[in-house]
Amino acid sequence: MKRKSTFLIAIGLAFLLLGGAISYAMLSDNDQYQYFTGLGSEISIAPDDSEIAFSYFTEGEESIYTVNPNGDNVKELTNNMNMRDRNPSYSPDGSKLVYMSENKENIQSLRVINHDGSEETTLTNNDLHVTDAIFSQDGKNTYFIAMESAEFKKGEQSREGFDLFITDLDGTTIKQLTDADHFSMNHLFLSSDGQEIFFSEFDGEEERIYSYSLNEETTHEKPNLIPEKLLANQSFYNPHLSSDGNLLAFTEVANEEESTTFEYELFLLDIKEQSIEKLTDLQKSISSPTFFHNQHTIAFLANTNWAKDPAEYELMTIDLSTQNLETIALDTTDPTGKKWVMQWIDMSINGFTIAALYIVLLGLLSVFFLYYYPKKTYLASIISFAIAVLTFIASIIVAITIDAWYGIGLGMLAAVILGCSIVVVVFVIVFKRVVKRNIH
Repeated sequence: MKRKSTFLIAIGLAFLLLGGAISYAMLSDNDQYQYFTGLGSEISIAPDDSEIAFSYFTEGEESIYTVNPNGDNVKELTNNMNMRDRNPSYSPDGSKLVYMSENKENIQSLRVINHDGSEETTLTNNDLHVTDAIFSQDGKNTYFIAMESAEFKKGEQSREGFDLFITDLDGTTIKQLTDADHFSMNHLFLSSDGQEIFFSEFDGEEERIYSYSLNEETTHEKPNLIPEKLLANQSFYNPHLSSDGNLLAFTEVANEEESTTFEYELFLLDIKEQSIEKLTDLQKSISSPTFFHNQHTIAFLANTNWAKDPAEYELMTIDLSTQNLETIALDTTDPTGKKWVMQWIDMSINGFTIAALYIVLLGLLSVFFLYYYPKKTYLASIISFAIAVLTFIASIIVAITIDAWYGIGLGMLAAVILGCSIVVVVFVIVFKRVVKRNIH
């Protein structure tokens, strides 16, 4: 009787642990950056080259910082609880920064702040999801890329896309400039005269550069910035124009045949000479190339663990005259470690843990039945096999009627349940033989 009670307690405990693990996994947001400390993915350089603005994660909290070009004098400008501030961009006079602030629902609003961190102002509400922004040439407005938040939340089911907007610096007047519903729209930058807004968009084959003329109020698919001979077969990722309008820095896939992972190196287009030069061979993924204004130098971010998440970046510079590369070591504070308990829990509860608990529960039920209800020894395994079959059938229905990726996810779950069921059946067969030997 005592052994039976022990079995029931063990089964109940396994059931509670499995239910708790599944509930925790379903309710957690699976945020790869939840405990991350390191650089964000975009930088901006002050007009006088005195500072570099960037975003930085500290145990999952992302804020806007500035730093001297040598890595000293790191200053935190924003510290918004439950928000992630990123993608800073300087105003033409360096007195302000515009940036995105992401909430818990992954909706990014547009904000502007003074260079010293004062007078933070929200320019857009949660009705728009903003992905990039720059100042106008006179610094009185900001141009930004956005789409309706409700459509953004629909993901691939959305029929809407991204467009270009303009707002003043208090957010009272927002005007939509385009109505094209771009599938992708990235990396805004201005022409040297401030009359054209350039952006990149993936057209299905290459990452192209388009422009919006403020005078004509028209989008041009073939801007004069790019030589005609390059328009047809050249991709421009992360484009950035020099202040004089003569050079365009961008990234492009390199060593495509030598690696299974695309590696994005830094390239330079001389617009007048119509020539392209490869600047780096780091065999990493480079992003956010940004020209210094008074130096013949580009700063950029190099992803050192491409293509894993969270992305770990190094801040680097390259001298365009000597092509000398330097890494800027940021004088940032170390994380406090205050989230280590939750981090340990998150690391402990994963797919392998849930599968192991499921196997333990089935195994305990099977052994219990073996001792007390021998005819039902394989009942738990049979029910598990049935669940696997039903889940597989559901995956097919979901893939056809709702979403292919959800269907694939359910199919993978069915395969895991099936595998666990087979493990338990093998265990029970072996256990029965061991028990019989001990009896005899």
